[in-house]
Amino acid sequence: MSIGNRLSAVIEILDSIGKSALFADVGSDHAYLAIEVMKRSLADAAIASDINELPLMKGRENAELQGVDLEFILSDGFDAFDGRDVTAAAICGMGGELIARIIERSGIARRAELILQPMSHQEHLREYLWSNGFEILREIFVTEADKHYTVMHARYLGTNSDYSYLDLYLGKERAKSDAFCAYCKKICESALKRRLGIVARGGDTEDIDGLIEFCQTQTTSF
Repeated sequence: MSIGNRLSAVIEILDSIGKSALFADVGSDHAYLAIEVMKRSLADAAIASDINELPLMKGRENAELQGVDLEFILSDGFDAFDGRDVTAAAICGMGGELIARIIERSGIARRAELILQPMSHQEHLREYLWSNGFEILREIFVTEADKHYTVMHARYLGTNSDYSYLDLYLGKERAKSDAFCAYCKKICESALKRRLGIVARGGDTEDIDGLIEFCQTQTTSF
């Protein structure tokens, strides 16, 4: 069973955290991540949850085929977790705004190690985390199927963090790698389009110009 570069980065972060008592894969789709976590003994127990029953049915089939014992929960985010003591949770494959809403309405998110993989609006998720007592401890930039992503390890510390406009779009770590450079290219292309709208509205382009300039300085050779 192949899990791809995105979920491999999630596994890398989970491995660095250490074994979890209870891992939750929120929005698990076909439960590939939760299965891999248990196969690698990265958790004592694991939950696969999804808002739809059909992916859970497929996840149960996959878990049975792999000989892995998982708990499956039909849930919108953490809503149906009923006080389970989750120690690490992954929320992957959703937009950054949706991930932020899931975190905002759950006490579990303030107690567990969080591994987050937004498909879009990464800047919104970073802003939410830093403005609501969470710290982003690590970001891994990955490329999969010619698309570019970030995987974040976040933890609730109860103290808000300062951040710049550049931080919102590129994170604070900015590890120099081919994957980060590819990510910068994606961010730059989007920023150039947004800049046109700002200019049309007569707005200030200083922040976005700084973002574009930084992204353009990144190359694939170090």
